[in-house]
Amino acid sequence: MHCLYFVIFNREDAENSHQARLHAENTLLNENFSISEGFFGRGRADWFVIGGRWSGVLKRILLGLSSDNKEKLETTWKNAGIKEPTPYERDDCQSLGYEDDAMIIDQKLFDGLQKMYSDVEIYDANDYREDTLSEFSAEELIGHWIVVIDYYR
Repeated sequence: MHCLYFVIFNREDAENSHQARLHAENTLLNENFSISEGFFGRGRADWFVIGGRWSGVLKRILLGLSSDNKEKLETTWKNAGIKEPTPYERDDCQSLGYEDDAMIIDQKLFDGLQKMYSDVEIYDANDYREDTLSEFSAEELIGHWIVVIDYYR
């Protein structure tokens, strides 16, 4: 089963989206997120990828697109002048995902995340805390990087 997951960390830990996505990937690897060791020992996931099936979800939130209406999404995407492929055109196995799979959280993104994904788990890599988005306050998230993870278990 594919699951949506988020990783957050301090803004200072990455200068751009590429560095943020790489930082999130390395963090999960270092924390044995997808490592199987020993008799029945295992991480949370069999494998994971940045973005994956949820690539573009942060941009969708910012555009106010909550439905899976492909035509509406493609029209809104085009009208907004977005250069990245739409979520429907993306390679969901691309190693580090796409540029918009990592963003700095602002108030609009925070509100959208809380509205649409409050029950999704998030890992705070700086405070070694895992909880659902609903358990994080605006003060804890705004100004931090957030990276979209697709994992399979």
